[in-house]
Amino acid sequence: MDELKKMSNVQLANRIVEYVDRIQKIMDAVSDTIKGNGNPAKIHMIHSEYKAVKQAIKDDAHYLDLNVNKRTGKDAELYNAFFEPSISEAAAWGFTSSTNSRIDFKFYDSLEEVRYKLTKYHSLEEWKNIINVVQSNT
Repeated sequence: MDELKKMSNVQLANRIVEYVDRIQKIMDAVSDTIKGNGNPAKIHMIHSEYKAVKQAIKDDAHYLDLNVNKRTGKDAELYNAFFEPSISEAAAWGFTSSTNSRIDFKFYDSLEEVRYKLTKYHSLEEWKNIINVVQSNT
């Protein structure tokens, strides 16, 4: 498990962007499957990736929930005000479908809720800007 409280703002932003990208890939595959373009391999991929990202976000939320992992001092604002609530809410309110449920609109909505919660406090563009600003300065 990564020590989130020791990550830089760029690493935190990258973590959110990666989660959103993973969720979007699953949503695209679910959409394709709902339209009738699914096959057993694609459905298996959807279920296994859904389960993996759900567990990763749940683990991050548990880590962030522990008082010992609160961040203070310099660079605490992004962590405490944007990263922590985004991850915690995604874990709490998203992933409402079980990991082996039918691929349908309810499953898609479950993913949509996760994506929304991850970008509720900072848009995806704002998270990407944090990454890009530092990369352009190096």
